[in-house]
Amino acid sequence: MPGAPGGAAASIPQQVARYVLIVALVGLGAWMLHRFLPALCWAVVLGIATSSVYDRWLARFAGRRRHLWAALTFTVLMGVVLIAPLIYGAFAAAREAISLMRLYADAEGPPVPDWVALHLPWVADWLREMWERAPGRGAATPSALMHSNSTVIEWTRLVGIQVLRRASTLAFTLLTLFFVYLNRDELTVSVRRVTRRMFGPSVEPLLAHVTAAIRATVDGVVLVAVAEGAIMGVVYAAAGASHPVLLGALTGVFAMVPFAAPIAFGTVALILAAQSAIAAAITVAAIGTLVLFVADHFVRPFIIGGGARLPFLWVLLGILGGIETFGLVGIFLGPALMAALCALWRNWSVQESASQ
Repeated sequence: MPGAPGGAAASIPQQVARYVLIVALVGLGAWMLHRFLPALCWAVVLGIATSSVYDRWLARFAGRRRHLWAALTFTVLMGVVLIAPLIYGAFAAAREAISLMRLYADAEGPPVPDWVALHLPWVADWLREMWERAPGRGAATPSALMHSNSTVIEWTRLVGIQVLRRASTLAFTLLTLFFVYLNRDELTVSVRRVTRRMFGPSVEPLLAHVTAAIRATVDGVVLVAVAEGAIMGVVYAAAGASHPVLLGALTGVFAMVPFAAPIAFGTVALILAAQSAIAAAITVAAIGTLVLFVADHFVRPFIIGGGARLPFLWVLLGILGGIETFGLVGIFLGPALMAALCALWRNWSVQESASQ
């Protein structure tokens, strides 16, 4: 093997030992950095998805340090785009949580909708009975109040821990993203050289398929979800729902996960129905179902399937399997992996047919 001491070829045991050492080092590094792998994956996904936008941004800068200033400013913009909605949602969620706690503390409980009390009196009685039996209801004894306060404190602690973890992941994602933008050209060349040396020239089309799959998935998942959230936000506002902007944003987040959007607009419809706004609830449910049907059956398969060259079934399986295995970042890694597997299948089938 070239590069051996004295120019002599390495023996088979030396080659085996070398590959074992490489695998051991890679495994040890992955184990050491396993808590940071989600941030690294997010940075790679965002870097690939925004590469064309970053090219146009980079063209605005000139001078010797143009790459540094372009990477820094674009990372800041990405941070604002990612963090600002989270801050708004956190404050809005806190306000809603306080309102719900005050509502729960009301001795009389939330009012039963008029149409339920009128047409389904037994349901109204059952709801009142369940409310009175709910944990923390009844006599406000010191032990009950202490238990309620400890539950709130524990819930607040758990939420705070999760927020800190997500904030640290986001911070490391942005830090890694900055270096991805800054060293993008060197990273691209290095990845091509290393993969070509390890697997041969045939791996380059495979990398191209994976990159195209990530870009198409981001476009098909994120952009379509943002459009769904915007449309439903307008519908919520027209239907008279409170906080339509926040509800629209939550609908967009749920729309990124297959079959999860009905949870968002279905909840809004139920809230409107509980407020005796039956027509508005039916309108929200109907328009939400229509928007979801068009997005999931026409727009999203066209964008993702066309860019990644994947049938929609494999796109769906990739997204669901990716979420279950890798978490939220699996929305983008799953279809990329399926695109790589499909590319391998096509290449092998073509080679097999050519050999015959």
